[in-house]
Amino acid sequence: MEAKLLLNAQCVLAESPTWLEDPGCYLWVDIEKGHLYRLIPEESGVKKWSFPHRLSLVVPDGKGNYILALDARLAVFDPNTEKFDWLCDIENDKPENRCNDGACDSQGRLWVGTMSTKFTAHAGALYCVEKDLSVKKKVEDVSISNGICWSLDHKTMYFIDSPTREIKAFAYEASTGKIEFIKVVVNVPEELGTPDGMCMDQNGKLWIAHYGGFGVYQWDPETGEKLDKIEVPAPHVTSCAFGGKDGKQLLITTAQENMSPEMLDQYPLSGGVFICDMPVSGAKVFGVQF
Repeated sequence: MEAKLLLNAQCVLAESPTWLEDPGCYLWVDIEKGHLYRLIPEESGVKKWSFPHRLSLVVPDGKGNYILALDARLAVFDPNTEKFDWLCDIENDKPENRCNDGACDSQGRLWVGTMSTKFTAHAGALYCVEKDLSVKKKVEDVSISNGICWSLDHKTMYFIDSPTREIKAFAYEASTGKIEFIKVVVNVPEELGTPDGMCMDQNGKLWIAHYGGFGVYQWDPETGEKLDKIEVPAPHVTSCAFGGKDGKQLLITTAQENMSPEMLDQYPLSGGVFICDMPVSGAKVFGVQF
């Protein structure tokens, strides 16, 4: 399969692709520029908001607002009125850290990871933000917290700490949010790049963006086998999410960071956002319930 360009956004570090059913739009962020994008496929142009912070995550709250991870804090943003309010701190004891990837579980909790802006090893963690905005640390000694998703029966959580090149499985209790490490289910070979963002399809297979790997790869968490690849004309593929009116499109984000001028000349669509028509739809995705 091959991805096609949706928008030549020229992002430094596009991330957090999200499909919003109402009004039927794609969202994503450019972390380093602090930009939030909204694109409605049937309309021309794209809406962009700017924030004076690193912006790593956008999640709908089901009330028309967006929950944003800005530096190491969460905020709520109303895209219609542009009203903005801070919600809570994720990490206030590590000023060099920022939030990175995140996802909501079936109970409306927000799971969000952190990392050092100086890429210090083991400086981050994975947190769970409860519906009352209490913040609980779940996994320690994380270097670059990335993809998070759940099995179709919501009994397993999958998590990526990118430099390990591993996708780890945790036993997950929906009622309490308790997790317990089970095993590594996928090891990504170095020649395929580094695993980054991740989502799950309705057949229980993982689709993982490979930073430095020119694509999104399908992996089987039961066997650890690589099943398929979506070719992307940019080396640094950062994340992916199912969406579209029928749920059978994959929105794919990429980055320009860590590329020489020569590489940017060779891959000029880097930093763009891509779309791929899929043979399968995605697993149900949940919104935050704060």
